[in-house]
Amino acid sequence: MEEASDPSTLHVVPLSAQADDRWRLSDPYIECVWSEYLGPTATLLARRLGRMIEERPAGLDVDAGDLATSLGVQPNIAIKALDRLNRFEVVHFAPEQLIVGVSGFAPSVQGARLLRLSEAGRAVHERLLEESEAPRPVRAVSGAQAAVSRLSVSRAASVQRRAL
Repeated sequence: MEEASDPSTLHVVPLSAQADDRWRLSDPYIECVWSEYLGPTATLLARRLGRMIEERPAGLDVDAGDLATSLGVQPNIAIKALDRLNRFEVVHFAPEQLIVGVSGFAPSVQGARLLRLSEAGRAVHERLLEESEAPRPVRAVSGAQAAVSRLSVSRAASVQRRAL
């Protein structure tokens, strides 16, 4: 018989970076550009999750309450921040399974979102793109893709419903 998972434990699992992922979650681009959409809590959480997956590339379990406390928010706010990160495809979050899929990378802000950035946000976006010569990340992760295969299907449907 399988042991039940602690309902307050988030399972952070590694994902392969997508073809359009360009920026490490610890890069200034996340704080200076993506933050206009993510807000302060989700931005800090994205950076924290990026560091976690860099330090523990095989994944890790994290107490949701401890994570929220480390961000200076209540657990329900941290969960809302995970939902927001999922909505913007910065991480993949399956709240039913408490799985957080993290590649450690995010794409550039594009399309209509780019047009809605503040003038300062667009200027930083352009400057950082020009300065960046980093190749797109390629990171193969074997077992992680299987662990979140259900997540990808539900996430794709969720993203389509919430498209801007």
